[in-house]
Amino acid sequence: MVSPNPPPPTPHYLPPPDITAPESPSELRTIAGILADKAWLIILCVVISLMVAAYHLKNSPRLYQAVATVQVEQEEKKAVKVDPIVREDLRSSESLNTIVQKFKSRALLERVVETNRLAQNPAFVPQDGSVTRDEVVARLGNLTRAELRRGTRLIDIFAVHTDPKLAADIANALAEQYMAYDMQTVSATTKGAYSYLRDETERLKKKLEESERNLQKYREEAGIVSLQQSQDVLAPQLRELTAKVAQARSDTARLQRQYQRLLAQASNVSDLLLLPQIAAMPEVQGLRTALSKSEQDFKILSLRYKDKHPKYIDAAVQIEAMKRDLHLAATNALGRLLESIKVDIEDAKINQEGLEKELKQLEADALRVSQHAIQYSLLSRELEADRALFDSVLNRLKETSLAAEQQPEKLRFIQPAVPPTQPFLPRVQRTYSFALLIGLAVGLALAFGSNAMDTSFKSVEQAEAYLQLPVFTAIPKLKEVRLGDTRFVAIEGSDSRGAEAFRTLRTSVLMLEREEERKVFLFTSAFPGEGKTFSSINFAISLAQQGLRVLLIDADLRKPSVENYITGQTSKLSGLTDVLAGNRSFHEVIQTVEKVKNLHWMAGGKPAPNPAELLATPAFRQVIKHAVDNYDRVVLDTAPIHAVSDTLLICNLAETAILVVNSTKTPRKPVARSIQLIRNAGGNPSGVVLNLVPIRRGGGYYYDSFYYYHSGYYDQKKARESSEASTSDVAAGKQSKEETTASPAK
Repeated sequence: MVSPNPPPPTPHYLPPPDITAPESPSELRTIAGILADKAWLIILCVVISLMVAAYHLKNSPRLYQAVATVQVEQEEKKAVKVDPIVREDLRSSESLNTIVQKFKSRALLERVVETNRLAQNPAFVPQDGSVTRDEVVARLGNLTRAELRRGTRLIDIFAVHTDPKLAADIANALAEQYMAYDMQTVSATTKGAYSYLRDETERLKKKLEESERNLQKYREEAGIVSLQQSQDVLAPQLRELTAKVAQARSDTARLQRQYQRLLAQASNVSDLLLLPQIAAMPEVQGLRTALSKSEQDFKILSLRYKDKHPKYIDAAVQIEAMKRDLHLAATNALGRLLESIKVDIEDAKINQEGLEKELKQLEADALRVSQHAIQYSLLSRELEADRALFDSVLNRLKETSLAAEQQPEKLRFIQPAVPPTQPFLPRVQRTYSFALLIGLAVGLALAFGSNAMDTSFKSVEQAEAYLQLPVFTAIPKLKEVRLGDTRFVAIEGSDSRGAEAFRTLRTSVLMLEREEERKVFLFTSAFPGEGKTFSSINFAISLAQQGLRVLLIDADLRKPSVENYITGQTSKLSGLTDVLAGNRSFHEVIQTVEKVKNLHWMAGGKPAPNPAELLATPAFRQVIKHAVDNYDRVVLDTAPIHAVSDTLLICNLAETAILVVNSTKTPRKPVARSIQLIRNAGGNPSGVVLNLVPIRRGGGYYYDSFYYYHSGYYDQKKARESSEASTSDVAAGKQSKEETTASPAK
């Protein structure tokens, strides 16, 4: 039982939901669900794309394409091998591509228009006079093209037109006119070159004659009979005389060096006696021999006598006198030798000067001959150059004359174009395939794009992972409720998806804790229109079906809807506001439902100007106490969390707070914030009910996934205690997967 002023339960603050948590254990399952949900959109895009393709095919003209094939020769074919004026390397890829591009030239297109009279052909242009010649040429360029086959020397010429015969004629004419135009261009170029070479030959002939006259005139003026013979005579003489001058200079320098060396040694007798020229003189040789003998005798005498002995002294004096005589003789010999060398130097200089004068004269003669040779060589080379150029141009003139009479062949037909039998455009199969791909691509892009922008909960496991709360049940869209057949889906048979969903909700809630600890159940939502009233009423019915006396209280005093939901009326019955205002007693406002035994309900009552103040009074707690004392279970239908604050004032009076979420519309973050607000207000958010869950034929990934994840949040022992109810619920759920239903929002 709830006391008049029960202490608020301790709020539970969970960490913020992990937005990055995986939303599905299977990406393939999620993708399959998106494709199933948006299949209508994908099919619509494909159908529209195919319809556009069909309209395009219906209104597009039938175009025929003719192909003429020509081959480019590796070199121009000629009867006589003559170098052409215009040379093209037909083996290079650049030349082949150049030929391909020439097929688009305006001059060639104009020739085709002129030769085939396309401007006057009604099949090619309208005959109302509104098309100019430039437009005809431009149209022909748009309808034709040339392509080089890869790895070959073959060029395909394509022509497209609605008339197959005209397309073939245009393709053949384009190839033929290119050949004729190319020959005409080469011929015109060759003739122009021939005319130029002829004039150039006459000019060079005159210039050659003038060069010959200039050379002959110079020979006469310079008096040169044979310039080459003069150069042959002077050159050896000049080399020989140059060698003699060099030798004379060398001899003079050698004598001067010898003279200077002797002068340097004049003061040193020992060095003079070592010179061969001095030592070889007779008087020097005699004195050196006598001195040597005297020195030998002195050595013997010194062994017998002392240095004070008269004989020793006489011998020493005699030796010194002989040395002085030898020095004087060497000096006199040196003087005579220097005089001889000086005479030789003078003779060498005279000889050198004579040779140098002779060399200068010979060099002057050679220079004069060389100057004549320079001018003569210039005139000779000019003459030879004029003669070679004249011969070259004359030969080229003869070759050009021969080439002008030949018609080189660059292209030849491999396969002329024939009128095609099947249209080239439009390509029906390709167009429909492309339209199908475009439709699928657009449809898939729209499907996955809309899914990415949709922030609602797309599956039970996604809601549990994001909110960190169990999903008690997933209520599918129920067709019978949407059509107005019934609103009490919980009283239907076991084959009803709605009844199955609320039996699952009942089982899930009762498994949370012991039944005696769960008396008051509060239903709310984040926003209006999510189906909380529908859920609270049918949950109360499912509890009453177990034989429990259940009281349903409409605590949404702003917009009470339980009365309208059950009776179809609004504000006709007395209810909660009357009890809280003291105008009615608790038992006076209790109503029953004929179709459901043990189910009682209390309407919202007359409109009140201050709903929040009424709910915050002790009177409302007293109402909850009476309800708990007189009934087994109490179900509260309250106002949306984000619309008003009424629910936050009373959420702490319920042991179980259940948040109803529209799975197709409500964003995730407001739902998470609603749960946090309930916790902050002292309430106990126990779980979530996903409403309006779509179901797919063959098993919906929204609805079926609930059963797999649902069992993980509850104790297995309590599940065994309620095995009978769970078994019947699961069996009914499996049967309900074959239906397509819908559920209304409040």
